[in-house]
Parts: sequence; structure tokens; C-alpha cells
Amino acid sequence: MSRLVLATLVLSASASQYFATPPGGYRPFGPKAPTGLAIDTYHNIYLTYPRNSGSTPSNVVICTSFNDEKPWPNAAIQNCTSGQDPSTCLINVQNVVLDSISQLWIVDSGIPYNATPNSNAISGGAKIMSFNETTGKLIKTYTTPTSLLAHGMNANDVRINNTLGARGFAFITDESRNSSILAIKLATGATTRRLFNTSVVRADEGYVGSYNGEPVYSWNGTNRSYTTTGADGIALASGDFHWRYPVNCASEQAGFSPDDNGRLYIFASEQNATYYVDTLQSQVTETVNGVPPNGTGLVKAENYVVKTLVRNAMVQHADSGAILDGWCYFNTNQLEYSPRFRYGNVDARKGPFRSFRIVGWSWAGGVMGGRVRSYAIPARSWWGSA
Repeated sequence: MSRLVLATLVLSASASQYFATPPGGYRPFGPKAPTGLAIDTYHNIYLTYPRNSGSTPSNVVICTSFNDEKPWPNAAIQNCTSGQDPSTCLINVQNVVLDSISQLWIVDSGIPYNATPNSNAISGGAKIMSFNETTGKLIKTYTTPTSLLAHGMNANDVRINNTLGARGFAFITDESRNSSILAIKLATGATTRRLFNTSVVRADEGYVGSYNGEPVYSWNGTNRSYTTTGADGIALASGDFHWRYPVNCASEQAGFSPDDNGRLYIFASEQNATYYVDTLQSQVTETVNGVPPNGTGLVKAENYVVKTLVRNAMVQHADSGAILDGWCYFNTNQLEYSPRFRYGNVDARKGPFRSFRIVGWSWAGGVMGGRVRSYAIPARSWWGSA
């Protein structure tokens, strides 16, 4: 039985009940397909509506009720005007995340919706921006140097380490065909691009995914090709960071989100599911490869056992998520039904696009027979000396 805590799963509900606000008041419906989701310390929900397939009135919103939202942090920043400095407005925000000191960060690819495919981002437009979660006031903007935008660098996701070095680091995934990982020293803004065009950030050659039981190809009209999306989701967990890219494994993983107990939640878009894996040995409950449960230190990667938290047909491409007070929140966007994955580039997505919350830590389920294909590198070793 699904552990989704949504009134929408009650099949006998009337139309009014279907859209009624359940206890807790969180918002499961979005009028458009979101990619990013964040929860602040006050349990407010934020969504991002990317401009990969066309213009959207607002790039980032805060949900004000079960079915309502408003631009965040304000309406003026949502769209760039002619001649405006692109570092001061939103071009194509992919995600919004909360860091450990109550700052909200957005990651903007800087690639307009009407840009030529595989073109570089606008100089000054590719950026991350930090905001005060209470006031929405801009704290600081970090733009990606123009020299690092080559080969279509496409910033997709970001995670913040606030304790490493002087003021911490930001880690950004680049989902372009060649792909890479960017790291920013928050004290100075110095940026480096690593692993460019290597196998650990690129999609497997000839990768064919699956969605609702159907093979997934990339299409340009009637011309078929294969998925080439590079590094996408990213997470910091137990001193390491993990990133995702399409590979032939148990599931394509759209994103990751860790909790405070070293558990890494994996949004398994091909399986209509959310998985998890424990990265701290103290949280492991069974013997794996001769290593007994509990213990100390990190779980070795070869001993990771991926388990299923929830699987339900309503989980249509879980994309981004966040963990707060024992709840796992995530959004869905039916990505594989979007035009670039459909023959003739037909948009087969159908709203509303639901966001869910489920009990995270204490209700996790049984063993899943697979292993997540992600990479973990100690955050401190990424730059060298912090």
C-alpha cells in the first residue's frame, strides 16, 4: 500500500474533495511542470518553472495556499527587460534549495528558452543567487565566468556546503552533452570546472530509458536519437557529494536529497518511485558483504543497498525534493512526456503536476534489487586545500 499522504489517492473522492486542502495545508498541485522544489524552515514550499520548452510568467514561486502561488522573491526579478544586466534577473532557473544557515539559493542556467540548441549561456546570466529566506532579500550573486560557459555549459542543480573553508562552497551540475561539475569558493567567487567530458558525468552511449513501461528516445520531429543529458541531480551527504547522470541501471535518477542521518533519497523517475540508501554505517540494519550492521564511519560504495521508500503510479517523474522534520517532499513533472522525448515532438504532459510529501526516515520499506549509479567524492578533495 502506498504511503503517499494525499487525499487525491482516495479514488471515491468527489471533485471538490479531490482538490480540497488536506490536513497540514501543503500544496500538491502545480499548474505547470516544475523542476525545482524547496522547503524552508517555516515549511513554505517553493517551486521553479523552467523555461526549457518555452516562456513562463514566473520562474520561481512560493506557494501561498493549497492551490495558489506568487512570484518569489518578487515579480520584478522574474523576467529580464531589454538591456538589463542578466545577472540581476531570472533567465531560466532550474532549481531552488535551502542551505544549512537558512539561505535559499537559485541556480539559473542563463540559457533563454528561444536560444539555439547547444548554444552557450548568456554571459552574466548563468549564476547562482542567495536570498534571505524570511525577507527574500538578495544576499549575493555568483556569476559563472564566461570562459567556463564553453560547450553549452548548462547549470542544472546546486548544493551548498556552508562549513568548508572560509565561507563554504557551492557545487553545480552541468547537464550539457559534454557535462562537468562546477565548484565555487563562496568567500571569493573563484570557480573551477572539473570532469569535463568524462564518462562519469556523461550519459552512457546509446542509453534508452523507460517510462511507464515505454522505451524513451530523444526525437527531433521524426528523427530518433538517444538521451545525452549529462550530470543532473546532486547531493551532499556524510562529507561526500553525489551526482546523477543517465546510465543503464535500476533506474534513471532525476535527483537526490539527503537527510541529517546520512540517508540519501533518490528520485527514481523510471520506476514511479523514490529510493533511498544509507551512507552511514551506524544506520545500516543488516549484514552486507560480511560487514555487520551498525558500526561507525561511512558505508563503502560497494556495500550500498538501495531500498524503496515509496512506489505509486501517481509519482510521474519525481524530480527534486527536500527533507524536513521527518518528511520527504518531492515534485513531479512527467518529463518523459515532454516534446523532446515524444515522436513528432508532441507534448503529452497532462496537469495538474503534483507535489507530494511522505514520511521519510521511519517508514522506509524493503530491499530493492539494484544499485544506484552515482559517484561520491569527498567534498574537501574537490578543490584541494580549502
